[in-house]
Amino acid sequence: MTHTQQPLYPKLSSIYNKIMQLAIAIVFIVVLMNLWIYSQAKNKQSIDQHFYDVGQQYLQQASAGLSVLTSEVKTKESRQLLQNYVDELQKAEAVNEIHLYDLSGQLIISSQNAKSIRALFGLSENKLNKSKISVPFVSEIRKDALVGYVRLTLDKTYLTTKLLKNNDQQFTLLRLMMIIAGVVGFLLTRGLNRFSRQGFRLDDMDKRLN
Repeated sequence: MTHTQQPLYPKLSSIYNKIMQLAIAIVFIVVLMNLWIYSQAKNKQSIDQHFYDVGQQYLQQASAGLSVLTSEVKTKESRQLLQNYVDELQKAEAVNEIHLYDLSGQLIISSQNAKSIRALFGLSENKLNKSKISVPFVSEIRKDALVGYVRLTLDKTYLTTKLLKNNDQQFTLLRLMMIIAGVVGFLLTRGLNRFSRQGFRLDDMDKRLN
C-alpha cells in the first residue's frame, strides 16, 4: 500500500492568506491613524477659529462702548470716566489688557498692570513671547469718523481650555474603541480559523473512512 503525499498547495494557500490578511490589517490601521490625526487637527483648527470669532465679538462690543467716551476725553473728569470704563472691561475673566490709542497711535489710557506690545511679543529684555496665550485684537474706534484705536488682549487659555479638554476626552474614547474593535476582530479571526481547521479535519477523516 503506497502512501500518497499531501499536496503543498493548501499550505501555501494558507500562508498566502495570512500574509494578505496581515497586509490588509496594516493598511486599515494606517488609514485609521491618518483619519484620527486629521480629525484631531481639524477640531483644533475649529477651536482656534471659535476663539478668533469670540475675540472679534469682545472687540466689537468694547469698540462700540469706547466710541462715545473716547471722543469726549477733554477734561479730567471725562478721562477718569474713560479709565473707569476700561477697568470695568478688564474685570471680565477672558480680558487681560486694554489699550486705547489716539489717531496718531499714541497711548491714551490702558488698563491696570498693562504691558507694552514689545513686552507681549518678547521683544523687551528678559521678556518671553506670550502672544500665543495672551492674544491681541486691534480695531478702529469710530463715531462719525475715526477717533482712535483699541487693543484688546484676551486670555486664549481661558476661552479654549474646556473645549480642548472635551476634544481630548473624545479622542481618548475613540482610541479605546479602536483598541476594543481590534481585540474583538482578533478574537473573531482566531475563532473562525479554529472552526475552519476543525471542519477541514472532519472532512479529511470522512474521506479516509470512506
